[in-house]
Amino acid sequence: MFELGKAPVYWKTMNGLPPMSGEKLKIFYNPYAKKLLPNKDFGIGFNGGFNQPFMCGGEPRAMLRKNRGQNDSPFYTIQICVPKHAINLIFSFTNGVEWDGPYRIKFLVPRAWRNKPMDFFNKGLADQLSKDGACEKAIFPDTDVVVDRCVLIGNLAAEGGDRCDLNLVPGCMDPSSPLYDPLANVDDGSCPLDSDIED
Repeated sequence: MFELGKAPVYWKTMNGLPPMSGEKLKIFYNPYAKKLLPNKDFGIGFNGGFNQPFMCGGEPRAMLRKNRGQNDSPFYTIQICVPKHAINLIFSFTNGVEWDGPYRIKFLVPRAWRNKPMDFFNKGLADQLSKDGACEKAIFPDTDVVVDRCVLIGNLAAEGGDRCDLNLVPGCMDPSSPLYDPLANVDDGSCPLDSDIED
């Protein structure tokens, strides 16, 4: 529907799965599906915030224009690096005069955090977004530059692409396990396997 100009918003993740906190997400916008004419100077602006009322807002951020050929209207993209404590993103688009939105994307949270109260997410998000430059790292214009290597210690390089700057914490992510690690965001298989089968 997006390609046909009938749906204004489309999103995709780097791994093709539903968006999850701590991952990257790309949002596509077709202003012509909503008859929002792009601004001559900057095109379309994006404004949004995580876990309302926490905003990475202020001035709308310019989106990257993607041309599709002579017969198709361009669309616009922006990248989101979802903060770990984000449970949703509420956003709108503007040409500087008119607005389209709000839209909402709900994020999956790690299994270990699924029963946590909203205050847990809001406090964690406030801590994360209060650091200098945090919002610029969370919401940024799309780019055509592809990073295919990560710099490592000792002037070495490794394949990595968009996985260069992940803050991975391996551990047991099953809250019912005696080895549960609440800081883990990658299940490393260290949870003991409980067997209910008696010999």
